[in-house]
Amino acid sequence: MVHRWFCIIFVFILPATCFAQVRRLDFYLQQGLVNSPLMKDFSNQVRSNNLDSLIIHATRVPQVNFNGLLSYAPVINGYGYSEAVTNIGNFNSVVSVTQPLFNRKTVEAQYSKIGLQNRSLANTAGISARDLKKTITAQYLTACSVFSDISFNLVVMKQAREEEKLLNSLVKSGLYRQTDYLSFLLELQTLEFQQNDLQTQYQRTLSDLNLLCGINDTTTYEPELPDLSGHKTGGTTGSLFFERFSVDSLRISNDLLISERGYKPRVAWYSDAGLVNNDPALIYKNLGFSFGVTFSLPVFDGNQRKLNVEKLKTAEDTRRNYRDFFLVQYLQQRRQLNQALKQTGGLIPRLGSQLELAGSIVRQDKQLLATGGISITDYIIALKNYIAIQSNLNQYRIRVLQIMNEINYWKD
Repeated sequence: MVHRWFCIIFVFILPATCFAQVRRLDFYLQQGLVNSPLMKDFSNQVRSNNLDSLIIHATRVPQVNFNGLLSYAPVINGYGYSEAVTNIGNFNSVVSVTQPLFNRKTVEAQYSKIGLQNRSLANTAGISARDLKKTITAQYLTACSVFSDISFNLVVMKQAREEEKLLNSLVKSGLYRQTDYLSFLLELQTLEFQQNDLQTQYQRTLSDLNLLCGINDTTTYEPELPDLSGHKTGGTTGSLFFERFSVDSLRISNDLLISERGYKPRVAWYSDAGLVNNDPALIYKNLGFSFGVTFSLPVFDGNQRKLNVEKLKTAEDTRRNYRDFFLVQYLQQRRQLNQALKQTGGLIPRLGSQLELAGSIVRQDKQLLATGGISITDYIIALKNYIAIQSNLNQYRIRVLQIMNEINYWKD
């Protein structure tokens, strides 16, 4: 019902405007998200994490290295390195292959860490997108508010100019005093100054909107009041704002698993083949290969394992405290917004009735004005009341849409 009032009033005053094209909110939202460097940054971070996942996969396959060594340690007049150690010279050219074994759970934990990082990025990107949409929508609604004032003022000014001609003839006929006519003329000039100020304000508002969306355009467009009434009110389950706390909990658990895996036995196999020689005359005999298995087991690390567990438990406690505090804020914010929407929206029909009554008074006073049945001062007062009520109605209907914009931001 509230939105219907908006559409009726806005469509009624729309023909009085002078702008040729309409740009709806969806256009600005789309451009804002496409042009946002922050959204592109999140996308690149996800791509970087996916590359890290491929790097982890690459570490699981056998690693091949080529190692070469050529050294010469001469003994001159009995002085030099011990021949028993250096063999005077050494030549190595070996290809080695190594691969860790029995580390599937460790690798899975590493994959999980990257997956959780991507979920966290997706959640942050979703919240950032909502922030951007809310900001763009708020700026668009500001443009709608100024545009509505411009449109209404154009209608009033057109009527006032027609009445100015009538009053001029009535003054000449002696029905009204010249000072009364000048008072009306001053009011008309005030409306014209206000209109010029509104035009400047509207240009600035559109410019700010284009800046938000990364649009390089100086053309003036008409806004169209958006329908923001499609908000829903569910619980916190699945909410984008609580997803981050779930991801943080999983991340802490995964970090604990990775820490524990660091204290498990590590086994790897290795093999090499090539040439190891210290006597060039026998180099043809020193082609060979070797293979084996390495094993390591952490025994004592100065109590680091226990300290890491305590550190992660502290992080989990911190996460839980933030989640509980945010839950209270979240529920209270939604209650306040729904209450404000109900209260503010309830004023729209009342203001609409006042506007109809004020319009009726202006029309009746206009008829009396033509016969001298009312003073010009009284007519100006009635006209000012009509303009003030219309301005209040415009502010309230924009305020309702602003509240809807806030509710949509917090929706599930």
